[in-house]
Amino acid sequence: MRIAYTADLHGNAAAYRELFEFAAREGAHAVIVGGDLLPHAIRREAALEVQRAFVARELAPLLRAFRTHHPSVSVYLLPGNDDWAAAYTAVEELEAEHLALPLHERTYRLCDTLWVAGYACVPPTPFSIKDFERCDDGPLPPFSFDQAYASRGGAIRLLQRSEFEALPTIATDLAALAGRSDPQRTVYVCHTPPSDTPLDLMPRGRHVGSRALRAFIEQHQPPLTLHGHIHEAPELSGTYITRIGATWCINPGRDQRRFHGVLLDLERGMAEHTVYGPRQMKATDSQ
Repeated sequence: MRIAYTADLHGNAAAYRELFEFAAREGAHAVIVGGDLLPHAIRREAALEVQRAFVARELAPLLRAFRTHHPSVSVYLLPGNDDWAAAYTAVEELEAEHLALPLHERTYRLCDTLWVAGYACVPPTPFSIKDFERCDDGPLPPFSFDQAYASRGGAIRLLQRSEFEALPTIATDLAALAGRSDPQRTVYVCHTPPSDTPLDLMPRGRHVGSRALRAFIEQHQPPLTLHGHIHEAPELSGTYITRIGATWCINPGRDQRRFHGVLLDLERGMAEHTVYGPRQMKATDSQ
């Protein structure tokens, strides 16, 4: 089983083209994008239109072209915290045309021996889009909710702090996801990285990943987890891959100058990054 993985493309059509070329060149059996699929909009009033238009005018044609030449390769698309839920519905509609499989809170059979499951939500950020943010394992950080917005229901509106706090936590959502397949035979694609690893490292040594996700990994020990969200983590930490117990965890990072993708050869136990090179997934000290 060979997986072409990337994350944080943020509506960059050239990066999507590089992804599909990478997948074709490497003979991937599956393509996975682990969050932040769609472009930013300068004006909030235009945000949904901009993101939906990207799906219709850029992403769908690229997927059609890829499927024409590679009809047996499944493409899985996970949203992230920069994607509006009301725009992600356009991604979900691609499933009807057999172009891509929406991955947030979904579970699919990846191959005979593995499942793949996805979870888009990240711990609270200072940013205004809250559709794919959830409380982690502690109290809500003291970020301002004066400019917090959500779009579930089809339109962008202000989100009150009390509404946000009433949503299920990351831990609750992950527990539900674990009930849909055997976690030890499931590849989990989560936009947030686990906390206190090389994959969630920010400048000044800060770690901003999910503590609840780390606890989930420690408890269930899936074979592989795939992440994104923290673009600079691999450059700052010096690695795109780490291990928590028996679980290998990967964040390819993002760099506007170069495409960051990882080819995962599960049978050979190899990961190869387009920038940072190969790593064998064998027993090492956990992080």
